[in-house]
Amino acid sequence: MRKDVLVVGAGRVGYRVAERLGSQGHTVTVVEQDAARCDEISPRVDQVIQADGTDPAILKKTDIETFDTVAALTDDITANLTICETVHEQASEARTVLRIEEDGQQDYGYRSFVDHVVYPAAAGADIATEKIIKA
Repeated sequence: MRKDVLVVGAGRVGYRVAERLGSQGHTVTVVEQDAARCDEISPRVDQVIQADGTDPAILKKTDIETFDTVAALTDDITANLTICETVHEQASEARTVLRIEEDGQQDYGYRSFVDHVVYPAAAGADIATEKIIKA
């Protein structure tokens, strides 16, 4: 089933997520502040908006209510929480994905405006452990 996804933050994690979703046929819009990164990812996704994704006015301009999922994937937990909370206020039907960066931040997943938590370091450790055990 095809999804309409908004990815906020096209850094190390967001870039790869947006690229993979786009290659799987999902409709992907990216909000990213860095102009060079926007140029780099624009051929791989449907739309790129160079802007501050924590700005509620920017999120509203994306027609936030049309997205199935909004993934807050910046490397700043405060920014990601702000994005998820804004999405919950403006488009309560959209699922939110919160990227965390440190141990102990998993508890943010219990907030009412966060549907899923992604912790790249833990995910990487899980995959490395699996590969080591199967080697």
